[in-house]
Amino acid sequence: MILSLTACIALVTAPHARGSAPRADDVALFTAMDAARHRLHEDVSRSIVTVNAYIKVPEGVAYEGRWQVADESPFPGYAREHVSSGIFVNADGTVLCCRKPLTLEGGVFAERFEVESAQGERFEAELVASEPTINLGILRVKPESGTPGFGSLVPARIGKLDRLATGDTVFAIADPFGSARTFAPGVIMALPTAACYQADLTGSFIHGSMAVGPGSIGGALANPAGEVIGIIVPPPSLDPLARPVPLPDVTYAMQVDTALGVAEALKQKRSNDSPWLGFSVLSASELKARMRDDAAFAALAKPARGIYVDDLYDPSPASRAGVKRGDWVVEINGRPIAAVVDFQQALYYFSGTTVPVKLFRDGQDVMVTSMIERRPPEANR
Repeated sequence: MILSLTACIALVTAPHARGSAPRADDVALFTAMDAARHRLHEDVSRSIVTVNAYIKVPEGVAYEGRWQVADESPFPGYAREHVSSGIFVNADGTVLCCRKPLTLEGGVFAERFEVESAQGERFEAELVASEPTINLGILRVKPESGTPGFGSLVPARIGKLDRLATGDTVFAIADPFGSARTFAPGVIMALPTAACYQADLTGSFIHGSMAVGPGSIGGALANPAGEVIGIIVPPPSLDPLARPVPLPDVTYAMQVDTALGVAEALKQKRSNDSPWLGFSVLSASELKARMRDDAAFAALAKPARGIYVDDLYDPSPASRAGVKRGDWVVEINGRPIAAVVDFQQALYYFSGTTVPVKLFRDGQDVMVTSMIERRPPEANR
């Protein structure tokens, strides 16, 4: 069991005589805290992998001055180019990671990928899909020929963000290349203001107080129960080709529910683009929290189910179709939209097509038709 913050504060602030030896109960408290952290790391690290991206070495090109063992590659004629971390989330071999470490100069993808478990087991992986706006990559690990399963890898246990508050303890856990490991305790500095990332990417992230290195990108943000609540991502950038460099004073994490929801749609669509209609949304509960007036929220005309159009980009497919701020999205292409994740998944399922969108406006149903287009870079902020 991880000790409470109150117990830790009591330990730190308890009076001690100057120069006196630590009390036995203090030592026992520290020992219990260490043991709990050891168990937490051991539990979560079974689901954390190193993600290696390889490029083909041009014939005749030699890498002078490199140690042969350190540069060992499982793929003849290929060399490791980028290293990051990832999270093993499904027994079918699915690994969630960040997209940018999978790419090379110019935004093209590396030619081969490999993941390595904390126990040193190495598996070739294929790129299934990716999402550039939220920097999400999806790999599928290939089991070794003649061996069932994926060695010591265990699917991560997933936690709920709604059980956490600002100031709660969290842990950044990742597996950079080589002997390095990331296990950084911290606290939640800020929780997401909305689940939707269409208008405010930073506002959809968890902000943690710890600092991590570039190789930790794609690793896990875990709660004290050892459940993954987020994926470590670099700070948002207007430059889609910028390399991932974490900040020294804050760690950003994408909500794991967002990553899993988008990944489910991406695995079917096998897309590497960001679709959009041109508006951001709030769930009913998020809108109620923002209004801070239960009576005003109760009096608001709203459908039995749906999500609220919070902001609108102009020009965009939605603005051209006549969507307005304050509308409620009820259906997209006949698919019910009851939660933000339903909206996000619909964008991927129907990307590149023209779809009917059922809205609720001023107490009436309104039908519009809009094309789900590729998100333009200028929409990022």
